Parts: sequence; structure tokens; C-alpha cells
Amino acid sequence: MADMATAVETLPSSTSLLDRKLKATPSRSGIAVFLLALGGGLFYIAFHVAKDLDTVTVTSFWPYVLLALALLIALGFEFVNGFHDTANAVATVIYTHSLEPNIAVVWSGICNLAGVLVSTGTVAFAVITLLPVELILQVSSGAGFAMVFALLIAAILWNLSTWWFGLPASSSHTMVGSIIGVGVANQLVNIHTGTSGVDWEQAIKVLKVLLISPLVDLGPPPC
Repeated sequence: MADMATAVETLPSSTSLLDRKLKATPSRSGIAVFLLALGGGLFYIAFHVAKDLDTVTVTSFWPYVLLALALLIALGFEFVNGFHDTANAVATVIYTHSLEPNIAVVWSGICNLAGVLVSTGTVAFAVITLLPVELILQVSSGAGFAMVFALLIAAILWNLSTWWFGLPASSSHTMVGSIIGVGVANQLVNIHTGTSGVDWEQAIKVLKVLLISPLVDLGPPPC
């Protein structure tokens, strides 16, 4: 009996099909496509930033440092947003083995990119209107950079915290909360100057949409 118990204990534990898929190493072609897409994206950003700066005359290197830091933080937010929200989008198709994990993630990225390219930007402009007017007009100044840094870093920290503890959260809600926080802070810091804070009428409209959309959503649109 002791020998039988020992034999049972030494049997390798069976792994599920999903575990085996997740542990599979990526192919060389997949890595090459990923690096190609990453390089293309970075080249696109560098090309358009250089084009926008052609007509700008700056005597100090400090604005360029701040701009590079702002872009780096923005890309960091997009990276965190990607692995934070993609898991929610592809969990069903991976768990049901409808798609391989690597294929599902790639499709998620393609659909997100297609959404950005074909969208009119109405939602983005509606969210931007939540920002204080003074900070929007001074976006290239110290206060403007501080606004961008604060709202992006706050959104990154919140997304990482909810991901670490396994809490469901939306990056869109996170960004709206960060923007409202920046507006409130701007008004509190300049409370004696009559500066603007949050446009609460517009904020209520955005919050209504965020509240109602999950109730009427029937799932992700086909791509």
C-alpha cells in the first residue's frame, strides 16, 4: 500500500488544454510581425512629431524633454491599457477555445486600431471638454505638462492596481476620473483667481453614457 501511495504521489499532474496553450512559446514569425508592427508605430509617431515641430522655433531643449516624457508616459498608458482591457475582450474566446490565445490578442489589437482609424473622434472630444479651459490653452506650458503627467500617471497607477488585485475596471472610466480629478485640483489650487474647474454639465453627460452603455451593450462588435 505504501508503494502504491508513493506511485500515485509521483504521477505528473495533468494540465488543461488552456494551460498548455498559454505556456506555448511564440513562433519566430509572430515575433517578427510584432517587432515590425512596433517599429512601424514608432516610426509613425516620430515622423509626425518631427513634421509638427518643423514650424516651431525653440531655443531651449527643455520643452523637447518634456514632450518626449509626455509621449513616453502616454505610450505607457496605452501599453497598460492594452494588457488591462484585452484580457476582458478575449477571455471568452480563449476559454472556449474558439481562438488560440496569440491569435485572439492580435485580433483584439487589430480591432482596437480599426476603431481608432474609422472613428470620428466624437467621444474623445467630448471627454476633452471636461478639462479646464485654462489648462487646454496652456497645454504646452508647465501647467499643461503637469496636467498631462498627472492624469496619465493616475490612470496608469489605477489600472495597474486593479489588474494586480484582479478587480474589474474600465480604462475609459479611469481616464474620465483622472480628468475630473485634474479639473478639481486645478480649481482648488487657484481657488482665489476664479479659474475654471470641471464642466459638470458635460461631465454628467459623459457619466450617463458610461452608465447606460453596459446596460445596452450586447457584446463586442464583429470585426
